[in-house]
Amino acid sequence: MALTVGGVVPAAAQSPDAGSIGPGSVDPASLAPSVAPGSLLGVPSLSIAASTQLGAPIPLTGVLGSLADAGSGDFARPGSSLPPGQPIAVRDRSITRSEVRSIAPLFPASAHEVDGRAEVWTVTSATMQRVVRVEVYRAPAGVDAPNVYFLDGVGSESPSGWSGGMGWGDPAVRDLDVNVIAPTGAPSSMWSDWRTDDPVLGPNSWETFLTEELPPLLEQGLEGTADGLAHNGDWGVLGVSMGAASALHLANSTPEMFSGAGGVSGAYSTLDELGYQYARLTVAARHGEVANMWGPRGSQAWEDHDTVADPSGLAGQSVFLSAATGLVGSTELGYFGSNELVLLDGHVLEKGSYESTLALEAALGGVPDVDLEVVYMDAGIHNWPAFVPQMLPGLRHILSGLDPAVPNFRATTGGVADRDNGPLGSLGSTGSSGSAGSAGSVDSSGPLRGAGGGSAGSGGS
Repeated sequence: MALTVGGVVPAAAQSPDAGSIGPGSVDPASLAPSVAPGSLLGVPSLSIAASTQLGAPIPLTGVLGSLADAGSGDFARPGSSLPPGQPIAVRDRSITRSEVRSIAPLFPASAHEVDGRAEVWTVTSATMQRVVRVEVYRAPAGVDAPNVYFLDGVGSESPSGWSGGMGWGDPAVRDLDVNVIAPTGAPSSMWSDWRTDDPVLGPNSWETFLTEELPPLLEQGLEGTADGLAHNGDWGVLGVSMGAASALHLANSTPEMFSGAGGVSGAYSTLDELGYQYARLTVAARHGEVANMWGPRGSQAWEDHDTVADPSGLAGQSVFLSAATGLVGSTELGYFGSNELVLLDGHVLEKGSYESTLALEAALGGVPDVDLEVVYMDAGIHNWPAFVPQMLPGLRHILSGLDPAVPNFRATTGGVADRDNGPLGSLGSTGSSGSAGSAGSVDSSGPLRGAGGGSAGSGGS
């Protein structure tokens, strides 16, 4: 098991403290500014101390509950937006098949040739009976490459976080031999299969969509528009915040498909108090009802989504984890200034992610043949400045455990940019309207198949 720890000594290696600070607690010292006193939240007072009564260690779950009561779903969080004023999606009973309806350029106005590999796929999900916008970033021409899902945080925006600085904006990422697939439109869903359609969040069956419905569509492409992905058959998954928990769960529960997973600032338990609060707040952030997701707390579905309790499915996989301490430093001040709600919310959530990452790291110690890389940052709150730097190292580590790309000797990627179709779609659009019942359709009840024609993940361990 390879382990890289940056910036912070893991808790297991620190000297024990005789005080009452322990797992599940916020150390008041962790709110101490890393810059001159008085400049953390503005002069003259550190009002967080007054508002949270930092006279003694505060149970982290209690703080999370207080934030929810105060309306933390309205806080500016990673991937957040205003709560929806209407249902995000409703079932369209006319959708009975999973199919590709259109493929269009993601950046039609870009002068950069590399942006031609970024596409918007509009597909349908027979399980959810809804249209889904999926961003696809093809590997460079000439190779059959592994596929890696990118799962966004609570907002699951459109365009996705990957379209900018999170991934595609990094030239080093663009040079990697990998197809990145970023689904959108799943806010507060935990990228999970829900027990019941939610009045606000709509139908959510994302685990089924990602493992059964979407892979064969990516293999097929859309006749007359673009080829399917040049895929070597192996899969990985990388997520941030809400998507981090989901990425590790997917890889753990579907090891026959995935060979590697990465989580940036995630919470990986659903059974303990911290994990429950994280899941509850994630769903509540967009006014969803958590009981519609996995039923009552403690149900079998809640147990099944706890990766810390049983990470055995990750055996033999490459796993990347990262988290920060929650300490507010100069970087956070530069981005968020004296916005107390962002700083406090980000501190609490990232400290929780840090503790949960420690717990998953410890649990993985008993799982054979896990190639584990963990990065702990000595400062950073739960927001983009702590997430973005981990995208490239996380993706590289996942790829280290996947079957490498193999030459296919093709001069193009087979994407929409290689066809003379004229301008299609626009950034954030769903692209041109394809025809239902085209060659891009698939029976959702059929077997899970990878792009190489065999079972998904057939090229991996």
